[in-house]
Amino acid sequence: MSDGIERDGLKPGDVVVITGAGGGFGRAFSLRFASMGAKIAAWDVSEKLGEETTRLVREAGGDITFFKVDLSKREEVDAAVKGTFAKYGAPYCIINNASIYPRAPTVDMTADAFELAMRVNIMAPFLIVKAFAPKMMENKRGVIINIASGRALEGAAGGVGYASSKGAILSFTKTLAMEWAKHNIRCNSIVPGVSFTAQPLEATNPEELLERGRKSIPLGRVGFPDDMAGLAAFLVSSDAAYMTGQAIAMNGGRVMIS
Repeated sequence: MSDGIERDGLKPGDVVVITGAGGGFGRAFSLRFASMGAKIAAWDVSEKLGEETTRLVREAGGDITFFKVDLSKREEVDAAVKGTFAKYGAPYCIINNASIYPRAPTVDMTADAFELAMRVNIMAPFLIVKAFAPKMMENKRGVIINIASGRALEGAAGGVGYASSKGAILSFTKTLAMEWAKHNIRCNSIVPGVSFTAQPLEATNPEELLERGRKSIPLGRVGFPDDMAGLAAFLVSSDAAYMTGQAIAMNGGRVMIS
């Protein structure tokens, strides 16, 4: 028996906006979605990294445009939104991936550093989805994927701004899912665990990070960008058409949530 409702998913030619596309998860998302036929609007604060992702995607035959944008500056977010609309029109998917992790004990964390984390990690995703939402609603289809963190579940000693903003991402995602389901826009979050990316490597070295995975994670390894790209590819597909408002942990069993 069928209810007659189409199970929508990413189609070739659909547009995907990816913040923090210059490296790590963002680069993996860009390459994976381009290989699926999507057009990539790659946003990053680093021109060097953004252009490298652009080169890699184009060499693989993908359609990508780089937009240099500092997510802490509202005027730059607005400009990137306008540029994306001008180049590609409305996106089918938005991946709010970019974030910063200022490190200091809470008593030493400056108000400016805490506020900056909030501007980049949660205010920017709010501004981005709010700007694109009217056209996505008009199209009656779309997917939002917000990248949270295991720190939202466990806390982060020395990272109160990061952990707080990532906790906010989880509630933000659920709220969008509740409000936008009637427009056929699905909203989910990915909750990565310790992964081999630039952010944890700011505070350690590759060998120590890999060893941490072997010793402290049930599956015996850290995550890698391609792990998250595979999950994102599922979330944007028709196979996930009945999934919204969920926080999906990808952490090798480090934190188990129900």
